[in-house]
Amino acid sequence: MGELDEIREKKLKEMEQRYLGKKEAIDKPIEVTDQTFDDTIKKYPVVVVDFWGQWCPPCHIIAPIIEELAKDYSGRVVFGKMNVDENKMIAVKYGIMAIPTLLLFKNGKLADTVTGALPKQVLEGRIKKIL
Repeated sequence: MGELDEIREKKLKEMEQRYLGKKEAIDKPIEVTDQTFDDTIKKYPVVVVDFWGQWCPPCHIIAPIIEELAKDYSGRVVFGKMNVDENKMIAVKYGIMAIPTLLLFKNGKLADTVTGALPKQVLEGRIKKIL
């Protein structure tokens, strides 16, 4: 990324944080449940929900990447984590057959699906496409 791109990204982040307000700049993944899912994807313009399980090694591999992305995209993207063992209804609704699976929502609508523990750069590219 060039210097101009970095400046543009920083400015965009500042403007969005001003627009959303400091209290809305969430910099870590939030817990999402079957009960809170619909409200979460409607409340924020861009949401990435990580469907995971405690017993899933690839889920533990991707967890720190999700944490980093939540910090990097604070104020622009809200990241949520949904444990599929505790929240089966939404996983079934969206046909989650393998974990980790990330569902990317824009304005409450499914924009992209990513399955597997992919590198940060790949995930970031998919997020940037919907921003």
